[in-house]
Amino acid sequence: MAQIDSFFHYFPVDDDVLRWGAYVTGAGVTTILPKQPYPPFGHPALYHFDWLRGRTLPEFQMVLITRGAGEFESELTGKTSFQGPTLFWLFPGVWHRYRPVQSIGWTERWFSFNGDLVHRLWGQGLIDPARAVASIGEEHALVEKYDAMLQRIHANPLSHTVLHSLQVLRLVAESIESITGCPSEQTAGEESPRRTVDPVVDHALTIIQTQSHRAISIEEVAQELSVARRTLDRRFAAATGRSILEEINLCRLKRAKRLLAETDLSIRLIANLVGFSSAERLGLLFSRREGVSPSEFRGRKPCSSASGAPSRAVRPLPTR
Repeated sequence: MAQIDSFFHYFPVDDDVLRWGAYVTGAGVTTILPKQPYPPFGHPALYHFDWLRGRTLPEFQMVLITRGAGEFESELTGKTSFQGPTLFWLFPGVWHRYRPVQSIGWTERWFSFNGDLVHRLWGQGLIDPARAVASIGEEHALVEKYDAMLQRIHANPLSHTVLHSLQVLRLVAESIESITGCPSEQTAGEESPRRTVDPVVDHALTIIQTQSHRAISIEEVAQELSVARRTLDRRFAAATGRSILEEINLCRLKRAKRLLAETDLSIRLIANLVGFSSAERLGLLFSRREGVSPSEFRGRKPCSSASGAPSRAVRPLPTR
C-alpha cells in the first residue's frame, strides 16, 4: 500500500451522530523525522501537549506507532519504552504523555473516538488503561487496515461521519483482538469461556450459544458431536466447571435478561423465545440466579451509568 502523506482531521459531532453510541472525533497520520520537534504544531489546543505537562483528553484514542521508537507514560502504566510497531490506547480523564526517541523518530497513525458503546468496552474490561501499551508484529495486518481507513477519511473527510464511526468501531474491535496481552478471550465477569483446551467442549459451546433458543437437549448436543452423553458431560464439566444443562440455562437466561431490559414483550413470550418450556420455568431459574423475579428485574432502575464506564475521576498528574 502506498505511503500516506501526513494529515489530520477533526470532526464536529452533531446530535444525530451522538445518538449512535460511538463516533469519531478525529484521525490522522504523521511521520516524525529524527531530531524533529514533537509534537508537531497545528493541532487544536484541546489535543496539543508538551512532554513536561502531558495531557488529559475527554475521549479515547488509538495510536499505532510504526518505523520508530519512543516512550509512553500514563498515571496507570508508569513510564515504558518501546521499539517497533506498538499500539497504545488513551482514555478519557487519564493523564498521559508520549514522544519518539529524538534520534530515531517514528510514524504514528491515530483515531480519536468516544460514545457509550466505547465506554462499555472499558467498563467490561476489554480495554484497560492499566494495560494501555502493546507490541504488534512487524508486518501486522492491522497497519494495512489503519491505512485503508485513513485513506478513506483523507479522500473525503466530509463524507457521512456515522459510516466513518462504524468503520472505526470495527478497527477498535480488530485492535482489541490483535494486540498482545489484551483480554480478548474472556471479558471481565463473563461466565462462559469462549474457548477451552478441549475442542469437543468448544464445539458444544458453539452449539449451545447458537441453538439454545429452541428446545435443544443434551442428547442432541452429544449426537451432533458424535460422542457419548456421559463422555461429553464429563469433559464439559472438567473444562468449564458447569454441566451442559447449566450452560444451556445460563445462555437462555442471558437472552431473557436482554429482552426484559430492551423490549416490552410479555414474560411468557420471552420464555418461549429464549427456549424455556414455560414462563414459570423462566421465573424459577431467574429468581434463583438473580435474586428477583423477571418482573422485578424489568422494573428496576439501572444502578450504573449508561456508559458503563468506571466512575473514578482521574486527575492530571502535577507538572514534571
